[in-house]
Amino acid sequence: MTKIIAVTGGTGFVGKHLIRELIHQGYHVKALTRSPQAETSNVNWIKGDLENTDSLKKLIENSDALIHLAGLIKTKRKENFKLINSETIPKLLEIVHNMSSKPHFILLSSLAARERHLSHYAESKRKGEEFLMSGAKNIPWTILRPPGIYGPEDLETLKIFKAVSSGIAPLPKNSHNRASWIYAPDLAKAIISLLGNTACFGQCLDVDDGKEGGYSNQELYATASNILNVKPLQFTIPKFGLTFISHLNVLFSTFFGYTPMITPDKINELCYPDWICHGPHVMKVTEWKPQTDLKQGFENTLKWYKENNLI
Repeated sequence: MTKIIAVTGGTGFVGKHLIRELIHQGYHVKALTRSPQAETSNVNWIKGDLENTDSLKKLIENSDALIHLAGLIKTKRKENFKLINSETIPKLLEIVHNMSSKPHFILLSSLAARERHLSHYAESKRKGEEFLMSGAKNIPWTILRPPGIYGPEDLETLKIFKAVSSGIAPLPKNSHNRASWIYAPDLAKAIISLLGNTACFGQCLDVDDGKEGGYSNQELYATASNILNVKPLQFTIPKFGLTFISHLNVLFSTFFGYTPMITPDKINELCYPDWICHGPHVMKVTEWKPQTDLKQGFENTLKWYKENNLI
């Protein structure tokens, strides 16, 4: 029998890759959406949002698993991080507890949750994890903590390629700070590897592309530079300079009405020296293995940018 997988955040960057892979592997998907979506084979779009209890019930009922991807990475109001990234978890759990069958609850968190003190975002992701762990009771659950995620359709990594193509490579605080990364289609396969896997129940797992020790900021920009075949001017911006820029960005966002990505909180995250995966890893409890290294992933991502006239 085809398994039914409920997905929140299915219209987002990671969600699009996940739904494509779920369909490819023969699953039927029920996905929450706030706006009309094109008809897709084996996908049942449920109109609603995380505030709509009736929509959430329709989404979750008769599902074998609930993959909760929906979350904020930027917002104009810091309180929204708590509202969306944390407080939706108890609401989802209450709905599941009132159902006769208990779907496997998979939460896509973030490696930032490991360092909750750095930002409101990091704290909200950690609090969401704690809500799930303390409130799940008889509901099987798994938490997955990815580091930096990139790939086709990602508009944040686009900023790196645009900077390099324009001849500059600004490095935050210390060029030797290190971070793990993962290619979005690989992450989608890693999430699917958790489905119904009892070895993953009650586990909080890291996931990355398997590169031991991650990548330095220099390596990241050098990889993009080699693919673009340019030699940008590399320079390091000290944290106080980045913080000043972030305050200006927040100020400008109030005048021009956009949601700022670069904030003082985000600078704390960018300048943190160790975003390498150290915890229990998904590769230890599943058969999943990453298929894409940084060079190949960046090449695929750049190809998508060019095909869509973004660079």
